[in-house]
Amino acid sequence: MKVERILKTLCAAVGTSGDEAAPVREALGLTGLPDGQVDALGNGSVTLGAADARLHLLLEAHMDQVGMVVTSVEEHGFLHFANCGGADARVMPGCPVRVFASEAAQPLLGVVGSVPPHLNKDGTDKVPKTEDMTIDLGLPAAKVNVQVRPGDRVVPVYTPKMLLGTRMASAALDDRAGAAALVRCAQMLQKVALPGVKVTFLFSTREEVGGQGARTAAYTADAEQAICVDVSFAAQPGVKPEVSWKLGGGVMIGAAPILNRAMGRKLAALAQRESIPYKWDVMGGSTGTNCDEVAVARGGVQTALLSIPERSMHTPAEVVDLQDVEDTARLMAVYVCDLCGAKLPEEPEEKPAMQEIFSSTGAVSTDTDAQIWSGCLPKLCTARGISGAEDAVRELILSYIRPYAEKIEITPLGSVLAYKKGRSRARTRLLLNAHMDEVGLIVTHITDEGLLKFAAVGGIDPRILPGRSVTVGYGSETVPGVIGLKPIHLTEKGERQKSIPMDDLYIDIGAKDKAEAAAVVTPGDMVTFDSVYEENGCSVKSRALDDRAGCALLIHLMQQEDWAYDTVFEFAVQEEVGLNGSRTGAFLAEPQAAIVVESTTAADVPGTEKERQMCRLGEGPVISFMDRRTIYDKEYTQWAFEEAQKAGVPCQWKEGVAGGNDAGAIHGSRGGVRTVAVSLACRYLHAPMGVISKEDYDAAAVLLQRLAERIAGSE
Repeated sequence: MKVERILKTLCAAVGTSGDEAAPVREALGLTGLPDGQVDALGNGSVTLGAADARLHLLLEAHMDQVGMVVTSVEEHGFLHFANCGGADARVMPGCPVRVFASEAAQPLLGVVGSVPPHLNKDGTDKVPKTEDMTIDLGLPAAKVNVQVRPGDRVVPVYTPKMLLGTRMASAALDDRAGAAALVRCAQMLQKVALPGVKVTFLFSTREEVGGQGARTAAYTADAEQAICVDVSFAAQPGVKPEVSWKLGGGVMIGAAPILNRAMGRKLAALAQRESIPYKWDVMGGSTGTNCDEVAVARGGVQTALLSIPERSMHTPAEVVDLQDVEDTARLMAVYVCDLCGAKLPEEPEEKPAMQEIFSSTGAVSTDTDAQIWSGCLPKLCTARGISGAEDAVRELILSYIRPYAEKIEITPLGSVLAYKKGRSRARTRLLLNAHMDEVGLIVTHITDEGLLKFAAVGGIDPRILPGRSVTVGYGSETVPGVIGLKPIHLTEKGERQKSIPMDDLYIDIGAKDKAEAAAVVTPGDMVTFDSVYEENGCSVKSRALDDRAGCALLIHLMQQEDWAYDTVFEFAVQEEVGLNGSRTGAFLAEPQAAIVVESTTAADVPGTEKERQMCRLGEGPVISFMDRRTIYDKEYTQWAFEEAQKAGVPCQWKEGVAGGNDAGAIHGSRGGVRTVAVSLACRYLHAPMGVISKEDYDAAAVLLQRLAERIAGSE
């Protein structure tokens, strides 16, 4: 459909309130009309028809999207921010974002963080206040202060994507969907003579912060009539039928005191005549749209409102049906033709193409350095593999290690045991372990409406789920989706401050009903977060760093040509759901000693006292003395610090006993295994985007090789 290309182009052009130049420019260009104008507040307008026409009609949609604005830079380089428009705080924790920094050549990738739930007195029951959240760019404070300024805009990371059928998911569909309808209307009307009627297409600014753009532009336009196009509430869980309409159900025609009843009735009659489905959208007071500004311009403007149904408004997971956008465009075009006695030419009907069942599960950012210092880590982090479904990750790892392994075994549960030959036989049989699996979700049920219910696989803070973009399924047959939620406009004040229980969330894949969803999704299908991988010279930001970073370090060690002692490398499955892979793998490998290579929670974020931060990025690999599953070997932990000192690399204690890892199963295997854990400090563990330090990663590679040699060579 033509509208798909238009809407993807408009949504991809980022523009928060007061900063809408990019989407306005795109919209004006897409109309195909010459002489577009941009006014002092950034409103874009273009006119079709004679200047001396007897009737001037204004068609309006707003271009700004909700987002955030940087308010200050904290002493350690974290960004404080405020809402720019009615952004929903419930979708912010763990949200990957782009910061449009004043002094940076490209937008900077960051993640919204807060105090980890186990250190927060409210746990996961409440959504952090906006003032208690910060944006982490993974950059030193000195760099951040050079590049970022208060007032810089921030939006969630998103890519407009087609779901099933004619449904599209993206941020900014409020109100780029309305703008797309205006563009399509302009394209239709260029094929028609419009005697006596002039039409101005207005792409207005600042609607989300008060409607100033439409107010001033309507004054300038001085039109007799206006039709404003916005989005309204689509049917979804938690939204009452009387204030919503089904996706794909057609146009919503507004009725309110400020709206002109005759125009509304005429639009309804034309919709009936043209077989355009519609529903009345009745409001007892203001409309909450730019109609409230346009209708009172100058001496008053006869104004109508058309709305496009949308799910999950003001989130990165907004969903519309393209047919509703097309129907809205056609209804406006028919209205204009009726004003001047013209007939809208028939267009060849465009049947929506069947969507290919495939979704991008992650990508390496274009901002990543050309020389990727972490070798295989980008591919490992963007491979999909929750606990029990690690197949793709395992095959990738095997492709990296086969040339360097004397023997490889795949255990019955799916772990990899790779035996590397050294210069000498080990005096102590050593196992190096990292786990392949990542946390994620699993489909549990398909509702009658075609929405997917799910459960967590591994430990996930439910606050990081709303609004996230996800991929459902296995292998190449995957389905894109978004985790939807009730629009913030329809929530009570107390409800906005509470985290949404997982049972109240759902995955929207664009299915019209249960049968359509069941054709492509089965209960038990895995669900992973979509993410972007980026290295910036100081840090890595990605999903699944726990424990793909550990796997990458083990691959690096396996690929070393000069290796001192025979060693067993284990890439374990199912760590996140009970250490199952390492328990059985250790039994089969029969080690006498083990080094577990992990990622561990770093709470060095604003709001956490230093004594509760556990560990810190940039201070080297993390050595544990104890956690909730393991008391680590005292001599080996001491050796870790000694070898770090000899190598001249930093090393730090894990200053707490929270958490656990595969050591819990390995150290109790058979008659007991002497075990040490070497971890990477990672912020926002088990979220769609974590952050680790480049220096820590490099130091861990050096330390692990020295520590492995010392342990394997000891009696």
